[in-house]
Amino acid sequence: MKHEDWYVPGYGTEKVGPFLESLVGLARPQRILEIGMGYTTPFLLEGLKSNTEGLLWDSNCDKEYLTKSYDPKFVVVDDLSYDSEQSENRLEMLESEPLVEFIQGDMRDGEVMSMVDIHGPYDLVWFDCGGPEEYQFFAHNYWDMVKEYALFHFTYFQGRHNKNGEIMNQMEAAYRMDIIEPHKFKQGSLTMLRKVENQFLEFPY
Repeated sequence: MKHEDWYVPGYGTEKVGPFLESLVGLARPQRILEIGMGYTTPFLLEGLKSNTEGLLWDSNCDKEYLTKSYDPKFVVVDDLSYDSEQSENRLEMLESEPLVEFIQGDMRDGEVMSMVDIHGPYDLVWFDCGGPEEYQFFAHNYWDMVKEYALFHFTYFQGRHNKNGEIMNQMEAAYRMDIIEPHKFKQGSLTMLRKVENQFLEFPY
């Protein structure tokens, strides 16, 4: 298993991590925010690092895009409330990465929010922290920091929206996609929201 030292059984992100890494490669975000450090963290980081290595040139590349600078930043928020030894090892790794800005503290703390806001807005957000109270707080206080994509873990339970999933409806988004892992009892779903300024675009074909 890739990044096995970051894996914790039962947290339900063994497939989510590689998915997020691929999404970072597709969307090429300049700013990523992760609230709730975990198995997904090294995958998000690897996606960003791969993006900095340049694009494979072919006839489908946008020449104008290639002239734009790509200087990504990965902001990670966590209160380090879980296993202290494991958290210390993870933190040591993150602090050695120039792309990473680690913010220790509760995501509901005013100082933490201010520090997060400094680096925003965020092209991609991964939220995997707490329960309905934290999800509700994100909807009221962080949603304005999201520029385009926001993904949330554990939004379904036994085929239906749980309270986390219901809170997704409070955030105005042009698109919503729910992905459910049918073989899991819990921690087997995620919801992706996408913000866009212009929902209806004219295509040149």
